[in-house]
Amino acid sequence: MAQNGKGTGKVLLVGLVSIFVIAVLSFFLISQNLKKEENLEKLKTSILISTRVSAVVHELQKERGRTAGFLGSGGETFKEELKAQRAETDKEIAKLEELLNKETLMAFPPKIRQELVDVLDNLKAISSERLKVDSKEVTLRQAIAFYTNLDNKLIDLVARLAHYAKEADISRELLGYSDLMYAKEKAGLERAILSVAFANNKFSTPQLFQRFVDLMAQQKAFLKSFELAAPENVVRYYREVVSSSQSAQQVKNYEELALQTPFQGGWNVDPNLWFSTITQKINLMKKVEDYTAQDLISRITEKLSAAKSELYITFGLAAIAILIIVVVMGTSIKTAKEEG
Repeated sequence: MAQNGKGTGKVLLVGLVSIFVIAVLSFFLISQNLKKEENLEKLKTSILISTRVSAVVHELQKERGRTAGFLGSGGETFKEELKAQRAETDKEIAKLEELLNKETLMAFPPKIRQELVDVLDNLKAISSERLKVDSKEVTLRQAIAFYTNLDNKLIDLVARLAHYAKEADISRELLGYSDLMYAKEKAGLERAILSVAFANNKFSTPQLFQRFVDLMAQQKAFLKSFELAAPENVVRYYREVVSSSQSAQQVKNYEELALQTPFQGGWNVDPNLWFSTITQKINLMKKVEDYTAQDLISRITEKLSAAKSELYITFGLAAIAILIIVVVMGTSIKTAKEEG
């Protein structure tokens, strides 16, 4: 009888230790999965913020171009177009502000959170800048610098969100996304500068011409970085949608024309036609941005689904293992008692 009691005790001890070990391991694995799931949810939010930032930058770029045309012509052209564009910009800013609510901001580390708040504060300065433009209290250079500085801050934020990402492939693609945004930003600047040049039928200063040349070189550099960082499907989509487009070829023709006689001019190019043509190309670049953003969200969704599956599998296997141990323990104890 004593022997039977010892045997039962050993069975209980081994069983309880096994259950404890499985419970600890399961807790660790489940905690890891939950943490991974939480990080992926934050990363998904970062992508959504990046898409809203992209939309704001896109409209600011158009507003900058209209502003440049307005100031460059002494207020003779782009007046109504500028007014309409400002309304479009305000719509996208409102969407970004709605997304960056208190709950969203609190999900990020203090440093990133402060940068998001700073971006919202910077956007509030647009109203006063517009008043200065309307009253011609700012120069063309000052106005372009204001919008360019604001755009760069917004794009820099997307790049930093990419570094914040803890998934290597997602981080790499998000960096490629920001490179494409930078390239499009330079194209937007080119749009503004050539709008002025075509309105004046020449480059008014060597500095303005040099800026134009630099912008073309910068676009090429950022697009090269984009192609190196982005997945193959995204790069292929860019080449199909943008590189082979009619608007891209037309923009190239305008660029070559401006390069041939920069100071003599005599191009007789309608600045509105130039603006419309390069805007078509930029809109196609925006289309690729949207495609990239959707690709990123799809990849994160897949990772989230896999993380949830791992969580359920871990929980299920742990439950089955514990159940088996309990059944074996019960059977062993019952057998021991019967033999005793």
